[in-house]
Amino acid sequence: MKDSINVGIFGLGNVGMGVVRLLEKNRADIEKRVGKPVRIVKAVVANPKKDRGADLSGMMVDTDPGHILDDPKIDIVLELIGGLTLAEDIILKALEKGKSVITANKALLAEKGRIIFPAAYDAAGCFGFESSVGTAVPIIRTLRESFAGDDILSISGIINGTSNYILTRMTHDRLSFDEALKAAQGMGLAEADPTLDIRGIDAAHKLIILMNIAFNGVFDLSELYTEGIFGITAADINYTRQLGYTIKHMGKAKKTDQGIEARVHPVLVKKDHLLSSVNGAFNAISVLGEFMGPSILYGLGAGPGPSAVGVAGDLIEACRYILTGQQRPISPFSIPLENWLPVKTVPMAEIRTEYYLRFPVLDRLGVLAFISKVLSENRISVRSVIQEGKPGREESPVDIVIMTHEAVEADVQKALKEINGQPFIAGPTQLIRIEPD
Repeated sequence: MKDSINVGIFGLGNVGMGVVRLLEKNRADIEKRVGKPVRIVKAVVANPKKDRGADLSGMMVDTDPGHILDDPKIDIVLELIGGLTLAEDIILKALEKGKSVITANKALLAEKGRIIFPAAYDAAGCFGFESSVGTAVPIIRTLRESFAGDDILSISGIINGTSNYILTRMTHDRLSFDEALKAAQGMGLAEADPTLDIRGIDAAHKLIILMNIAFNGVFDLSELYTEGIFGITAADINYTRQLGYTIKHMGKAKKTDQGIEARVHPVLVKKDHLLSSVNGAFNAISVLGEFMGPSILYGLGAGPGPSAVGVAGDLIEACRYILTGQQRPISPFSIPLENWLPVKTVPMAEIRTEYYLRFPVLDRLGVLAFISKVLSENRISVRSVIQEGKPGREESPVDIVIMTHEAVEADVQKALKEINGQPFIAGPTQLIRIEPD
């Protein structure tokens, strides 16, 4: 039996250093749980001379991937550099050489799932990716193992901590979008370029990974409707508050007779809805099973500490596999590769939901009547209206806010196209979908 487990790490950024610090601080406890010492002995980084604020004298630090990949004494590889091309090459080569691999690379798994996951199934080592979704929220292991006996009907929730933090600050502290984004960047929750978070791309990556496990196949990221929060304004926060709602950014996927309905976008949730109280950088993921009913997992969804915990959990699982001499590791999904199902995403145009519509208009006679007429002609029933304006100032922009009953997305988009072409429209129409009670 091996005297210790040797680990090689690619990347010593925020997450990588979080893992290093966690393993150092909890060294004794982890050794007791595994049964043998677990040591990071080698690291590959772009700049080996960079000061990382920690003592790294116990590991060899280099720039050459072969430094880790070609070393037969390395049992487990941690891929924590992010990105696509280099990370893909590292993971595939490590698996091919029989090493266990752990990654937090959500983008790679979502965009290259049809390459990475079959390779993981064929490999002799473990493949862990718990920190790719929800960091310290153990949703992947829960779906793959704890809920493997049930038929998953839907999975949804708040899965991007940065967007949730921004919306929380806009809602509770009355900050503008730009102010809230700057605050998120100041706390290290948002990157200097926040595109992946505020445009919903990060959440889309995570939802695709969860869908793969929950629905037993690999989905095409390009088919997933994705919308971010960068268009949400203080006006929308205020109107929805008046109406008894809170704006959240969510990923949603559910089974229907036509296939899997899946989308990522802002939603309105009732103030007494459980998700309404999920604030800051926290995530909450709800799973509905045929037999078990609803279950929800909650925890921090961003930061080096929570990410390190997710990586460490996978690392310990891989150590136990190696030390107990198991014949095969646990599959990445809860289904064998040969039993993967063909999967289909329902087109966004076919979904049905309720809508919040805010029309910035010039305050002219007949505007509301025209909007109502177009909505009616497109089978969209109005539930309530807020109209604000000052009589006698018909060239001053005002807002008309309409809440609809359930309607088909294609009908709503067709109506908005006609309305937005009118000369009384003073700015982009805001559309936010409403989460059912």
